[in-house]
Amino acid sequence: MKPDFSEFSYGYAVTEELASSLNARLVGSPIFPSLYAEGQKGGGYDVKLPTSGTALFLQFKLSDYLERANAKEHRDGVMDVPYYRMHIRPTKHSDQHNLLLGLEDSGESVFYIAPEFHLPRELNDYYLNKTVIRNSAAFAPKDIGVMPDDDDHYLVFDKASSIAHRCSEEPKEVRKSSLSNGFRALLMQRDVRHIDVNERNLRSLASNMLEVLESSESRLKKYRKSIDIDGIKRIVDERDPVSGISYMARTFYDSELVIMPD
Repeated sequence: MKPDFSEFSYGYAVTEELASSLNARLVGSPIFPSLYAEGQKGGGYDVKLPTSGTALFLQFKLSDYLERANAKEHRDGVMDVPYYRMHIRPTKHSDQHNLLLGLEDSGESVFYIAPEFHLPRELNDYYLNKTVIRNSAAFAPKDIGVMPDDDDHYLVFDKASSIAHRCSEEPKEVRKSSLSNGFRALLMQRDVRHIDVNERNLRSLASNMLEVLESSESRLKKYRKSIDIDGIKRIVDERDPVSGISYMARTFYDSELVIMPD
């Protein structure tokens, strides 16, 4: 059964909950005025951003709900019903997973996040009670691993288990990070990098994202006629760092970057 709400709705609910409950900040318009404008007003970089925290890249996914006895993974003895299925974009159509892997390999904190629910009334209830995140699961791209081929692949998981399975030719066990205790508990379990949120470090983050794109340029050309690396470099060099980060995160990594304050 397909989820009966959109990826946009789910992503909005997650980011609002992060902002309202944990004082996290979404890096990018329209949440922030530009850092340049803030600096010109004399407010500095701490007007909208925390002074230190964890940079967290989130890629929002939806989960199919499988409850029938003829569901493939149930028939194969991999899962008991009911369970959830999260699709990963096949590399024949998108380089998204490889880019997220590259970003994580470069030292950033990157997660897919998917709901462990599928009904609109569940989303509404969890949104109202600020428990959307607690009813979601997170997966690090490195835990999922490199896709073995360009075909379709997906993860299957349920709420009760800390193990998911990546379904390729043979199912592969994948670590599922529970969010039942929230994102702070998850980050305490992982080796994450904390940063002082200032112009120098934000520009370093933008440069890091750009380097991953440059190293992936030959693959990216499979999906786009041109990615114009020189133009992206100009954006990073000439615009405020939040603009460059936000543009790359959304245009190429298809993710949102939030700063989780310490």
